[in-house]
Amino acid sequence: MAIPSKLQNLIQEANKSLYRHPQHDLNLGYRHAIWVAFGDHGHLRRTALALSTTRHVLPIWNQRFKNDDRPQQLLTLAEKVISGDINKAFVEKESQKFWREMQQLGYDDSGMAFTVGCAAVASLDTAIFDENFDPDEIDFNLTDNQDIEGNDAAFFAACAYANGAVWETISGKSDSAKRLEFWSWWLNVAVPSAWEAIEEDEKIHIP
Repeated sequence: MAIPSKLQNLIQEANKSLYRHPQHDLNLGYRHAIWVAFGDHGHLRRTALALSTTRHVLPIWNQRFKNDDRPQQLLTLAEKVISGDINKAFVEKESQKFWREMQQLGYDDSGMAFTVGCAAVASLDTAIFDENFDPDEIDFNLTDNQDIEGNDAAFFAACAYANGAVWETISGKSDSAKRLEFWSWWLNVAVPSAWEAIEEDEKIHIP
């Protein structure tokens, strides 16, 4: 399915903003606008985007936690949610449980690998509830919340890839070049792929 010109133009503008940003971060407001531009079947596309984003950083988790497949368990649950093969009330409880476990990993000095798990939880929540945004109030200057609960999968994946949140980039603890690399992939590969993830029969196809 061809990517509409509105979404193509938005990706171009987001790329320009990404390069202009001092720490090469992609403002949350641009992600909101992209989510809106997904249009019909937007929830499915947003879910596909969250899942592929998390899968992109799974090797970071696997390197640190070789025998722990919890993020993959979460992604499998998300796929079952969108296919209607699982009870949502059960999955909501699982999401809450896994979130507590990922936060504990963060306290246990596991490096930034734990944020891959957080991305997986966020992906599951996207499948259950959709992303949290107001399509009628897009602010391109909006940035991510430092109180990280409720942030989207892309935020957590960027943290894992760049070894820290953008505010840690400012303090010199994370890598702005890696952040640029991640967001460039997200905009130019992940977003178009998520648009194309909807098949003719309106089923989601997750590579």
